[in-house]
Amino acid sequence: MKIRAAGRDRTVHITYKHNRNMYLRVEDDGSLSITCPRRVTHSDIARFIAEKEGWILRTEKKQTKRQERHLYGIDEQEAVWLGKHYPVRFEQARTDFMMIEENEIVFFLREKTDERIRKTFYDYASRQLQAMIAERRGEWDELICRRNHIALPKITLKYMTSRWGSCTPARGHISISKRLIHYPVQCLDYVLLHEYAHLLVPNHSKDFYAVIASFMPDYRESIRLLR
Repeated sequence: MKIRAAGRDRTVHITYKHNRNMYLRVEDDGSLSITCPRRVTHSDIARFIAEKEGWILRTEKKQTKRQERHLYGIDEQEAVWLGKHYPVRFEQARTDFMMIEENEIVFFLREKTDERIRKTFYDYASRQLQAMIAERRGEWDELICRRNHIALPKITLKYMTSRWGSCTPARGHISISKRLIHYPVQCLDYVLLHEYAHLLVPNHSKDFYAVIASFMPDYRESIRLLR
């Protein structure tokens, strides 16, 4: 069933059950799922959806916020830092910066906009990630690069949404996603090792994961956290 509701054309998935009332769910792709009694007609469903348009719009707004939090790890209510969820607070300031206190993250901003919040957050995150990578890379420089006569890679940070890292062995370059700041430290450790391992094995074969397992036997737990 197709219908126009809450400002857009939508597909309606209908499930008939032995229940008395109709129930509506908004799916992530904007389609609608209806559970209803068998006697209900398509006209009844259309009227029910029309009555729920305000609720549909409110629900989609909440879903968008959840999706943004998943993508960016931050919104106006909460930020996720190294696997811990912090409430956020905003203060007016002449210069944009942020501080992580014991129980909250405080943003000092010239103007509170989503773009400014994210830029301030990821600028700070980049500095922290660079320091963390500098502390950790020495082990892999020695065990993977020097022992195998491989030049030490250049490591840069990049905001990536479709992957956690990348490696170009021919150029000796590794990129690490800034989004790792939202996950426990073990995830950064795994991704860093994963990309170093590509300097030895440039694919995702069994040999590649054997290299990973030889250094990090519990690497699958980090993969689970990153899904």
